[in-house]
Amino acid sequence: MLENLKAATLFEAAGFFLVANVLIFASSVLGCWLLGRWFHWRRLFAEWQPLKREEQWAAAGAVVLNAAVSVIGWAIWKADMIEIREGSPLRWALDTLVMLLAMDLGMYGFHRAAHWPPLYERIHRFHHRHESTNPISLFVLHPLEVLGFGGLMIVFLMIYPMSFVSLLAYLTLNVVFGTLGHSGVEPFPAGIKSIPLLNYMGTSTFHAEHHEHPSYNFGFYTLLWDKLFGTLDPEYEKRFSGTSDDV
Repeated sequence: MLENLKAATLFEAAGFFLVANVLIFASSVLGCWLLGRWFHWRRLFAEWQPLKREEQWAAAGAVVLNAAVSVIGWAIWKADMIEIREGSPLRWALDTLVMLLAMDLGMYGFHRAAHWPPLYERIHRFHHRHESTNPISLFVLHPLEVLGFGGLMIVFLMIYPMSFVSLLAYLTLNVVFGTLGHSGVEPFPAGIKSIPLLNYMGTSTFHAEHHEHPSYNFGFYTLLWDKLFGTLDPEYEKRFSGTSDDV
């Protein structure tokens, strides 16, 4: 696959990444909808945020911009400024962990910066119009946010040689966490709080609280940076346990 992708023309690469991002969007929306049906008794919000036409257009624009960022990354990789290697299973696990933690830290910083009042009013407030969420909330972003998150990923890949399997694993986990965080339900049981490492996982409740209380919970995949920098919602543990126990 890598050989074919590297030999592709710009037009072929653009088509490939556009189709891939449309499929990612469709799978995320379907995942949110299914989670909402399967765990309807664990709702974090009374109901989903109503769909608005301008937000549907924003989501469509985010899909196109994500494809464009992918093409930019592809071109940089084709110019040998990004290294994608094969690696062993141990290497796959290490690379996935490194990218998850590094991107989580980078996006934590990026996210906190987006809440600086001048940037928040002009850029990030658009996403926070969803105080509750709906199946497309993950993609209701200002174009600069889409480009910023994509650019962060490209910078990481230019610095750290990733194995191909790990990159696919990270991209899959990115969609899974984004879908869970905007699903409006909590599928995880309260018992995970007592399991080492899993108790640091960014849950649906964790991100839902950020939509309700924008001064807290800036991480994406983990609670690690919020705990370290003192921005974890003080009500998180109680809210997570209460939501998960209402089964």
